[in-house]
Amino acid sequence: MTIYVEETNLMQLIAFNIPNLAAGDYEFIITSQYSHQSDVLVPTTLIETNDRYSLFEVTFPTGFGNSHLNGVYYWTLNYGSATLQSGLAKIITNPGGEIHTLAYDSGIVTEDRVSDVYFRPNYS
Repeated sequence: MTIYVEETNLMQLIAFNIPNLAAGDYEFIITSQYSHQSDVLVPTTLIETNDRYSLFEVTFPTGFGNSHLNGVYYWTLNYGSATLQSGLAKIITNPGGEIHTLAYDSGIVTEDRVSDVYFRPNYS
């Protein structure tokens, strides 16, 4: 699953392959693979459920879209203390996560610089 979060649109619709869920309090939790800490407990609202899937409205906290939190996270969908489903999610934030090529002028020739990020430090 890939989740693209912008600060101007923190509400995301996510569908899960879990049919016929009852109304109730659900939690969408993302956990960092780096620190293994639950970074965000996201409020979740069940929008629609049928015989094939369930659609949730997941709202990320204010400031999340502007944070440089790009990466792969563990996610779980919980109902009370029970885990309904879990997996991995790639989270891309904007402005921290736009994927593009930046022009770089070395002074000798104009080149396209593409960066690979292997480690992103924690911003305090």
